[in-house]
Amino acid sequence: MEDEVLFKNTSKMDDEEIALFQNFALKKSTMISSLIFTLCFVGVGIGLCFIDLTMGITLIVCGAVGGVVLLPYLTKESIKKQNKITLGDKKYLNTFEFMDDCVNVESQATTTKETNDYQPVATQKIFYRDIFKLVLYKEHLFLYINARQSFILNFKGMTKGTVGELVELLKGKGIKVIDKSSVQTPSIGEGKKKKAS
Repeated sequence: MEDEVLFKNTSKMDDEEIALFQNFALKKSTMISSLIFTLCFVGVGIGLCFIDLTMGITLIVCGAVGGVVLLPYLTKESIKKQNKITLGDKKYLNTFEFMDDCVNVESQATTTKETNDYQPVATQKIFYRDIFKLVLYKEHLFLYINARQSFILNFKGMTKGTVGELVELLKGKGIKVIDKSSVQTPSIGEGKKKKAS
């Protein structure tokens, strides 16, 4: 007997979706790098002000602009470029079927970006006990399978059930849920309203 599909989600995977995840995952390390870069230049600039005021001020300004503006921008652009190289000229779809004890993931890809000839390329079965954590960020749900790898589900991709109900199921399975979404989405709100009435 086959397990019943409790929830289903189909989400596209492209360089923008992956960049969103990477920017979220690398936010802390980018901030720390920017801070260290800025502090080093400002520190050296302050010390140099006692010898040559013009050079000292120049280093302070360069450190502030480089650390606060330039370094984060270059990091994001580097991530985008790497994603385009990794994904190539294809479109991807991931279909997630949430059962009682596991989630089945099927990945499909096209031959080119212009076509819609999706063909299955991989499948994976993940038991809930093996899921590392769940993070809600913007309109996405990141299903971590380990500390660094995650599947990305778009809230709008729900074809069976709501995101709120799905999150409640995963919480009930003992999965750690971290809510980093700053805006209440209709999908989550609907799931909570249904339970309240």
